[in-house]
Amino acid sequence: MEAPLSAVFVTEVSSVTAPMLASWVNSGHRIAAVVVPGPRAGKRLSFGVLRRRLRRRFVLKVHLGRTMPRLIEFGSPYDWNAIDPQIGAIGADLLICFGYGKLIPQTALELFPNGGLNLHPALLPHYRGPHPIHRLVIDQMHEAHGGVTLHRMTSGFDEGDILAQVRFAAEDWHSAATVNWALAHAMAVLVADMAPDFCRGSLAGLPQPDETYGWARVGRDPLIVDRQSSSEYVARLCRIVASSVSISVLIDGKPIRLAQPVRRLGPPTGKEARRRWGLVEFDCADARVIYLAYNKLSRLLTRWRWRRLWSRQEPRSFEIRRFGAKD
Repeated sequence: MEAPLSAVFVTEVSSVTAPMLASWVNSGHRIAAVVVPGPRAGKRLSFGVLRRRLRRRFVLKVHLGRTMPRLIEFGSPYDWNAIDPQIGAIGADLLICFGYGKLIPQTALELFPNGGLNLHPALLPHYRGPHPIHRLVIDQMHEAHGGVTLHRMTSGFDEGDILAQVRFAAEDWHSAATVNWALAHAMAVLVADMAPDFCRGSLAGLPQPDETYGWARVGRDPLIVDRQSSSEYVARLCRIVASSVSISVLIDGKPIRLAQPVRRLGPPTGKEARRRWGLVEFDCADARVIYLAYNKLSRLLTRWRWRRLWSRQEPRSFEIRRFGAKD
């Protein structure tokens, strides 16, 4: 019987990452610590920080039961030299990372006999960068390059050898809830099944092609949709990325942010877009549609809806593509 492994995770604790942590523990391995985002200077005792700490504990309790891992808060100025002694003293076999937007220095990775592994929510080498899911949907490349990649961590962003990949199905791209559900369970499978194979030498990985690929980043400017955009495209944008990207339509030259689709009125009319009573009516390329305008109420309604959809999702299996597998 193989000896269990110990890992330090660098990620926020959420409903998306908790299944990954649970799968690691359920496979017989140990979570040495979880490095989570720390509060900003002067905010350590704020209500928001306390609420986030309680939420983490609740999520861990739901998914791990009595197994409560050590949490290490790590925030600005992100000085790894300050926490290297804590991590080094743990004596874990590897580091596993998801969603950390900065480079982890080589000195930190060298604290682990097996180095560090990262989970990237796209099929590398395509869509490297901090916002791959957003750019996949915006560029309409989600079905071509959507999925999760487990790769080795190096001194560059998302450049290490690829160990394994899971491709998302077309139905996974219906909403933010379905994308996050697929992401959560794909990461759980990759961490539980592929990370141990890498540590034990049965999965070597393969280098990424030495070519230039686009960088997946989304700016703060509104993304304007107009009569050239199909109704399906606008709906997908709003269902998946509207909570963090300002999907907008121009009314009198001013961008009006959209929330969720309400209904399709019929074919395009050629009339100008208009806003009334928290609703936005406008022409797409193939339809006249009505959307909720983005505000506090529509944001709360969207969160409630996605939580309902999340609770109704069924467990699913994934086909894993392995790179550099050894017999």
